[in-house]
Amino acid sequence: MSSALYGCAVLAAAITGHHAFIGLAYAGWPAAVVLLAGAVAAALTITAPRQRNLGRAVSVAAWTVAGLALAGSCWVLLSMIELVLTGTVRDRDGHSDWLVFGERLGLAVVGALFVATALAWQRRRAGVCPRCGRAHPPHSSARWYPEPHAASPRVRRIALAGCGVFLPYLVLHGLGAAGVAGIEPGGFRPTWQAVAGGVAGVGLAIFLLLGLVRPWGMVFPRWTLWLAGRRVPRFLPLTPVWLIAPTLALYGTGSLIYAFFTEYGVLSLGGAASIAFGGYGWALVVAAVSYQIRTRPSCAPRPVAQGAD
Repeated sequence: MSSALYGCAVLAAAITGHHAFIGLAYAGWPAAVVLLAGAVAAALTITAPRQRNLGRAVSVAAWTVAGLALAGSCWVLLSMIELVLTGTVRDRDGHSDWLVFGERLGLAVVGALFVATALAWQRRRAGVCPRCGRAHPPHSSARWYPEPHAASPRVRRIALAGCGVFLPYLVLHGLGAAGVAGIEPGGFRPTWQAVAGGVAGVGLAIFLLLGLVRPWGMVFPRWTLWLAGRRVPRFLPLTPVWLIAPTLALYGTGSLIYAFFTEYGVLSLGGAASIAFGGYGWALVVAAVSYQIRTRPSCAPRPVAQGAD
């Protein structure tokens, strides 16, 4: 909670006096006002009494700031990819874009902090432990983690669908590399090395998504050698997930809506990319929420198995 307060205050102070923010003209002052309001909400989660009306207002404010921050940071992943591939980040005109990249990255951090703050505040209001979300005796410090188990069948089906949406995109890229005309924009023909790199990237994305819904995402499997049998730290899969999921979900959804109203076209390589990124991003969000709930530690005494003495 205090981290959200400090993060909001620092980012608001950094952009105060600027007209532009995250690449949008005249967004500086409105963004500063929203961030300062978020700092007040974060401070109230620490000091405010448990009044129903005030508590509801604080919850709404925290979730609103979280949503706006994550929406404003939705392009940060694309900038990070550009940074890895080219060593720099540039805007559409080819100018250096480091300031905007830093602002979006800061929004991503603030958004994640406010999601955690809003969840902890809701648990505190409900009379449960802010750390584990369960009711237990005061001053209980022992922590235990659930046994490895898969997500529900519905979540697993969503994850499989999120893996399958990449297939049309990869097929079209392969056809473009094979020389089929009219697939790649501007007559561009990708190399087979680029297609192989795309397949490898999709493979890593699928591995991450399946790890969130299968038991081996909670405990390292046997093929990890010396790590086998050890509990997977929750931050290990969740950190990359919450860095990329908002960007992919919002970018894919937004570009798909754009395709419906322009000559861009849904039945094209761009449309397939929008469906792939958006579908995978939303599947990643669902799987990540399920993973967080299934792996959440408890401070309460571990329940005794049925039939135990």
